Amino acid sequence: MTLDQHRPVSAPSTGPVAGSGTAPTRPPGRRALLACAATALGGALVGAATGPAAAARRPTRRRRRVATARTVAAVSPAAPSLLQSAASGLPFMLGAAGDGVATGEYERLLGRQLDLTATWADSTWSSTHLPVLQPGGELAGWTRALDVAVGAFGAGTTWAQAASGACDELWTASLRALAAVRGSAPGTTFIRFAHEMNGNWYPWSVRAAEVGDFQRAWQRYRALQRTLFPSAQLVFSLNHNTVGLDADSSVLHPGPGQLDVLGVGYYNRYPYLATAEDFARWLPAHDRWGGPAGLDAFRDLAGRWGVPLALPEWSVCADSSGGDSPAFVTSLRAWLGTHAGAGPGQVLYACQFNVSSGFGGAFTLLPSGRLPASSAEFRRSFGG
Repeated sequence: MTLDQHRPVSAPSTGPVAGSGTAPTRPPGRRALLACAATALGGALVGAATGPAAAARRPTRRRRRVATARTVAAVSPAAPSLLQSAASGLPFMLGAAGDGVATGEYERLLGRQLDLTATWADSTWSSTHLPVLQPGGELAGWTRALDVAVGAFGAGTTWAQAASGACDELWTASLRALAAVRGSAPGTTFIRFAHEMNGNWYPWSVRAAEVGDFQRAWQRYRALQRTLFPSAQLVFSLNHNTVGLDADSSVLHPGPGQLDVLGVGYYNRYPYLATAEDFARWLPAHDRWGGPAGLDAFRDLAGRWGVPLALPEWSVCADSSGGDSPAFVTSLRAWLGTHAGAGPGQVLYACQFNVSSGFGGAFTLLPSGRLPASSAEFRRSFGG
């Protein structure tokens, strides 16, 4: 999700929980509210095999990738520890985005400090100007870890064009701007490029016929990021519902070494998990195409890809697609604690989406509003 008027289109997932229903159609042309306010190409192919068998069939290419990765590592500055949770004292990085974060009011209400916050730069202008991070911007003084969702391109551009270099100038300007404002920050910058590309609500949404172009374009961006902002971590972030791709979302994987973290935006709707039993049953769920749908399925995917998992956006939902669900909050906190860490398949950070503007407070946990029971449980289980 982003800071727009979020109405996700969701194909009903198949899995342990039945009767999840279908989601309403999301209107097109959404814009991120806070973002506006405040070449070395690999050879990944559509449906390319991964793992030892695939590597054996492509030994030369694999050696070339490994050599490139080692060269980059040799010239990159030493990175801080990826797990930066000293502020919260939790085994995972505690994050929140939206109301009260920049002022400290959110931390006061929660009774615990945050390790991370998030912002969005979806438009081409916001991705190159980053107003919320500039002097006078809402997060100008934030030096802890930061998740930045960066749009890939605007309407009218295609992944085929991006794969051919049409977006290199835009991406270069964006990465230079981000490095300028965040390069000296002690907290790691997590770049969530082309986030939720497996949905159908962004200009950069991917269709099945575009997978190869997407992978080649992602590799271009990765090469630029390694050159212009090598200390940043590149997050490959899916939505927990795949809509429009009509395929297992894991086919989007752009190749070895092309991402540092797997992310998933995870809200308690589509399906709505009302009880702890619902939460537990849905953990291993996969969708109708065999792609991950439950949190354990995403964690398993991160393990296979050799990277940690993050929840850059999560919350409960007060509208008709969800409900006030303290059991979800309790279960999520226990799951995060069990699987926390910075290793492959472990959970690195979780960022609660607390933005009220444009959503009528449907996702807001602090201060308490439309979700009073969830808010109280959030303070109890996540707070100090």
